[in-house]
Amino acid sequence: MGISALGAVIIRPWAGMNVDIRGSRTVILWGQGLLALCTFAYLGAVLFWPLLIVRFFHGVAMAFYGTGAVTFASSVETPRNTPGAISLFSMFTMMGLGIATGSAPIIFQQQEFSVLVMISIAGLLLAGSIILFRTQPILPNIGAERVAFRAVLNTKEVLAPTICLFASNFAFSTSFTFIPLIALADGIDNYSSFYISFTIAVVIARFAVQEISRFWSAKKTAVIASLLNAFSVLLIAVHPSVITFILSGISVGIGFGVIFPSLAVYVVNNTNPGNKGTALGILSAAGDVGTALGASVLGFIAQMYGYRVIFLAATLVVLLCVYYFSKALAHSADRAL
Repeated sequence: MGISALGAVIIRPWAGMNVDIRGSRTVILWGQGLLALCTFAYLGAVLFWPLLIVRFFHGVAMAFYGTGAVTFASSVETPRNTPGAISLFSMFTMMGLGIATGSAPIIFQQQEFSVLVMISIAGLLLAGSIILFRTQPILPNIGAERVAFRAVLNTKEVLAPTICLFASNFAFSTSFTFIPLIALADGIDNYSSFYISFTIAVVIARFAVQEISRFWSAKKTAVIASLLNAFSVLLIAVHPSVITFILSGISVGIGFGVIFPSLAVYVVNNTNPGNKGTALGILSAAGDVGTALGASVLGFIAQMYGYRVIFLAATLVVLLCVYYFSKALAHSADRAL
């Protein structure tokens, strides 16, 4: 499962540079085409190493699609409505994930695995057709001078949001991975309350991003969202229970729902237009790394010190990173859109 995240992390910066050179719609179509090929390949990848290779390229495909799509979403609206466009894109991504993970086991029980594959490929072909025939190409900004990848990464307007998103995805991954385990260890049965409250909160939060952006700057919104993410994991560390699971789900749902759109808007507004795709690719890759490390590295810590310690560790990671984010951008201009 982790190898797909590795594929995404490796390729996202290059995918971002391709967005800047060739345009976002082209990169989206590359990603969707490779996704269809990988999905079909699952029918034949029945041994470990072939499956590992397919999973790696599945991550590569998601990096192409995700980077192209978020750049496309940031380009189709006026600056005033960009937060809403990005939040709607990311919300429907999560809705697709939720529908798939909820319905796939039921379909699998009733039908063969090949039916799931065909349904997935049909969905990808439909999505590709919409992109190909119902959208106009958004050409790269030829007039803007592009700079090297390292120069984009080293600017504080990209590096600081990147570190901030890494921390929030780290906390999110910690919660999603280890709440069932800490619940079982403490004899708590109803840990599903966390996931239910999270789902409701994240959908509401992403619908509200457009309105929030009218009153708060992207930078301030990201700080508040980060603190909500830190509070969510701290609650579990202090006292895991059904009540704290619900409160934690609401807190991380709001924080996680708001953090990516706000940071993406900040990066778009403060990056050279010729490097927008590269900057968003770097930002998205940081989210991939945070998600992967939150689920893997903390597992080793949990074996030695227990589950509460890893929730405390996740709290500390978020607080340190949001402190760096706020300090690094303390004197940067930012405004409500």
